[in-house]
Formats: sequence, structure tokens, C-alpha cells
Amino acid sequence: MEIVNVDITQLYVSNINVRKTLTSEEDETGITDLANDIQINGLINPITVRFNNDKYEIIAGQRRYLAMKYLNKSHIPCNLLSIDTQKAEEISLVENVQRNQMTTGDKVRSYSKLYDVYNGDIDRVISAIHISKQTIQKYLKMRNLPEDVLMLLDTTNEHKISIDVAIELTKLPTNIDVLHVLHKITTLTNVQKIEAIKHFILHGNNDIDNLNDIKDKVVLHHNRIDLAPSFPYVYDEYTNKNIRIPDNMFNEMVCLIKVKTGGNIVYC
Repeated sequence: MEIVNVDITQLYVSNINVRKTLTSEEDETGITDLANDIQINGLINPITVRFNNDKYEIIAGQRRYLAMKYLNKSHIPCNLLSIDTQKAEEISLVENVQRNQMTTGDKVRSYSKLYDVYNGDIDRVISAIHISKQTIQKYLKMRNLPEDVLMLLDTTNEHKISIDVAIELTKLPTNIDVLHVLHKITTLTNVQKIEAIKHFILHGNNDIDNLNDIKDKVVLHHNRIDLAPSFPYVYDEYTNKNIRIPDNMFNEMVCLIKVKTGGNIVYC
């Protein structure tokens, strides 16, 4: 590896970069802040490139490159590597994961690509980006979801879905259009969406129109929960009624359970 001073017009962002463009106001602000820092302290870390197609392909350092362009710099210090495409992709992915504030969708794409680069060796992925196996597996579960669904993980409008909803969608039969499913349950909360999808899968019926009935039942169920009394009570199977426990008695019961169980209480 050698450090070379490259004409900025001879640089281009690699196609293997997961984040090829700025996607939000936060990104643009980050570039401005980085440019201001470079203006004061200089470019501390050169960007990483390889010579490809008669130009210099940016493997790692897209944000630094954009900040230097913002400052109208004519040349950029670069770490010049002689590497093949697979190694370039590996470096780019690791750089993105370690340096960038990535969106959930970007994480799914990056972790999945790195998993492919390492030929399905999840331990190498863990070693490269230093996150837990459980976290990697969670994101890999979403790798086959349509791009339109991944975009809903990052949207800021009412259509935004949670990671748990996305993972639940991965459990649907492969012949089911997940976007159609989401459209059917779009008015539900994320918790209600998860419950509706679970019921749909449990029934084993591939008719998406059944979601209309399931959705109504889920809403009714949650409304009953919202209206349920907040005070502690027990169910009396003989009278088929809920009996309220006086507050002082309930507190004594909790203390007694803590003593008997060594402080462990499970609420059912």
C-alpha cells in the first residue's frame, strides 16, 4: 500500500459501496460537519482506493471524499491498494459498518453482502465488524425481503415498520406477497401487525383476504386489553369472576413471593 495524492476529478465512488448517495438531511449535515473539521485539522485519514478503469475507484472513504469536494479541494491523499473486486467489496463493507451511522435497511444490505463475501461464514462476519452473533442473525433473517419492505424500516411516515414486524414477515409462505399483507394491515400498530401476521400463519390459509377478519379480531382484542382494569386481581374459577386484591394485601403477597423465590417474580 502506498499513499498518493490523487486529482479529485480522477476519483469515483465504487459501485460496490452500499451507500452510493446521501439519503437524508442528517447525512448532508454530517458531510458539512466533516468538511469543517477537515478545514481545521486537515484530512487525518486518507481515503482508500484502487486503480480501475483508468481512474481511482473509492473503496472506503466516500464521506471524506464528499467533504473534500465540498471544500473544493483539487487533490486528495489516498491509500492506493492493489486488490481484486472481492477484497475491495470486503473492505468497503467493513468500512461502512464501522464508520457510518447506518440505517436499518443499510445494515441488512451490508451484513448480507459481507455474509456472501465470506461464503456464509458468520464467524468471519462477527470477527470483521465486532457485533454479536444474535444481532447478525437478526439482520440476516431480513435479507430476502423485498427492497420496498426494507425501505419501510427507515421511513419516517405512518407506514414505518419495526424490525420485529419485518422478521415476522419473513415467516410467511414464499408464495405470499408480503407487500400485499402489509397493505392489508397498514392501519394497525406494529404490535398489532405482528399479532395479525402470526394468526394468519397459524391458520395456514394462503388467502390474504382472511386478513380482514383477523385484523378486526386483533383490534377488538387490543381494545379489550386497553379497557381492562389496571388494579391487581385474580381469577376465581368457581364464580367465573375476577376478584380484586386490596392494594395492601397485594403488596404483602409480592414481598412474600420475593422472599420465597429469592427475588424473582414472573408476571403472567
